[in-house]
Amino acid sequence: MKDENGREYSDYDIDKLIEEYSHINRNDEPEQASQPPREKKKFVVHIDESLIDDSPQNEEPKPQSGGIYFSNYPKHRRSPDLQEKPAAEPEHKHMEKKAHKVMHGSRENAVNKVKNEIEKVGGKAAVGFLAFILISTILLSYVGITCLGDMLAINRSDENVTVDIPADATYSQIIDILKDNKLIKRKTFCKVFTKFRGFDDGTYLSGQYYLNSKMGVEGMLKDIMAAPVTADSISLSFPEGWTAAQIVEKLEKYDVCNSAKVLTAMKTGKYNYDFINEITDNKSRYLKLEGYLFPDTYDFYVDADPNYVITKFLDNFNSKWEDEYDKRAAELGLSRDEIITIASIIQKEAANTDQMKVISSVIHNRLNHQADYPTLGCDSTALYISNYVTPTVGEAQGAIYYSAYDTSAVKGLPPGPICNPGIDAIRAALYPSDTDYYFFAHDKAGNIYTASTFKEHKNNLVLIIKANSSTD
Repeated sequence: MKDENGREYSDYDIDKLIEEYSHINRNDEPEQASQPPREKKKFVVHIDESLIDDSPQNEEPKPQSGGIYFSNYPKHRRSPDLQEKPAAEPEHKHMEKKAHKVMHGSRENAVNKVKNEIEKVGGKAAVGFLAFILISTILLSYVGITCLGDMLAINRSDENVTVDIPADATYSQIIDILKDNKLIKRKTFCKVFTKFRGFDDGTYLSGQYYLNSKMGVEGMLKDIMAAPVTADSISLSFPEGWTAAQIVEKLEKYDVCNSAKVLTAMKTGKYNYDFINEITDNKSRYLKLEGYLFPDTYDFYVDADPNYVITKFLDNFNSKWEDEYDKRAAELGLSRDEIITIASIIQKEAANTDQMKVISSVIHNRLNHQADYPTLGCDSTALYISNYVTPTVGEAQGAIYYSAYDTSAVKGLPPGPICNPGIDAIRAALYPSDTDYYFFAHDKAGNIYTASTFKEHKNNLVLIIKANSSTD
């Protein structure tokens, strides 16, 4: 503090001055002899407000005897309970207190921030944990469902897949092959499950198998174990133009498989080929696979699986059909199935390969001018039903098919092929000769007679009668 002359006073000096000028006697001090009055000095007290306690005082302190008090006690000041003022704290101590207060406040803020972050992290951790549980549950459920699917064949496809089993393959290797062909989803589970079921002790035979995931892993392994029963095989040839009925009859005759089972597989089996998938469903069509059992020589196992036998025929057809055939069919404005249907008629009508392109030109000319020539008039289409379909399906159903296939009555092509044509007939259907013929006929010797007009055709019929008479 400073007086009016600029002199500095400490708290101790102030207390001394107060004692000198005070007329209040202290109770605990003896009376002093009267002293001559001293000259009073005026002084001014400057109070440093930074030293004043900021804490609010709700009540004014009661004055005590011997103490100094003010009638107008300030609202903010230190308590006058003590008789003597303590010495003022050094400036560095005051700064330490302020720094401590600031640091204490900062620490509290930091702690609060940490608490808030912990709460946030805790909330995120809880959400993350719940998400982890949910995802884990979904994954476990999916794995469980797919394992059951492999075991029980639940919601699996019945499309056949060609699988080659090598010689001396173990059950574990076979399961790897099934996985590679997408017939099962959980390879490890299937190995554990089938080992528990005793499939690890089985003997598996090499060969080509036609399996589908609808069989389940057990069914597929059993099929590979059971078929073929022996290693016996047989080589069979099927000529161009044979029907499905003729083919299955020969298969049964040589103990390859039962004819009825093969026909059933042809009607109900699902075979994943583009040329099969392109065929539109038609109730008037007798057999969807007729026309695609490619004529050739095949090696079969005795007592083979019907799907295995059928797929060999279809694989062969697929390998014989070339990309250029698709382009040519598009140029003609025909589908692949229509080309095979035309080829099957050519195969049945032609006496030899030399006649095929000429007969093809007659069929194409009639198809392209249906206003003048609405029907093909080929006897082979009706004979197909009479000779090969009706004996299998019966008279009633045979009559229904007959009305759909008889090209002397129906317009355009029949609902489907009438036999299984060879590659020469297929190429003839794609590349017919360039003629203006609309009629053809044969004599008994197989000679062909063609005509552009019906009058010419009638004349040819007379010639055919004469030719046939001369051979009798």
